[in-house]
Amino acid sequence: MHTVHYPRASDGDQGGYIAAALGIMFDVNDYTAQLSDAEAMVIDNFFESLQWDTQTSEAIVSDLVAYGDLVNVVDFHNRWVYQGSVTTPPCAQKVFWNELSTIYPVAQKHVDNFKK
Repeated sequence: MHTVHYPRASDGDQGGYIAAALGIMFDVNDYTAQLSDAEAMVIDNFFESLQWDTQTSEAIVSDLVAYGDLVNVVDFHNRWVYQGSVTTPPCAQKVFWNELSTIYPVAQKHVDNFKK
């Protein structure tokens, strides 16, 4: 899963970057994260918060608190950071990417929702 974060117009110059992106890998069976039950629940709550009924062709909406809780659980110490582009046309350049190397668990029912 990746999320792209665009600055507000009022934020001013972002050092030439047009956006920041965060990539988090999930897998039903082959995950590497060692999580407490509470941390695993944060991930499940995030996926439960996805508003599938408000989905557009461009984005799936999530509750900001659930997304913030998810970001607080993941491991930012083990990641790749690079300058790239967004992955959808027009593939704008100058995106600051953070790709986490830890793979997190996800329930099959949430993967099935993405596939729909």
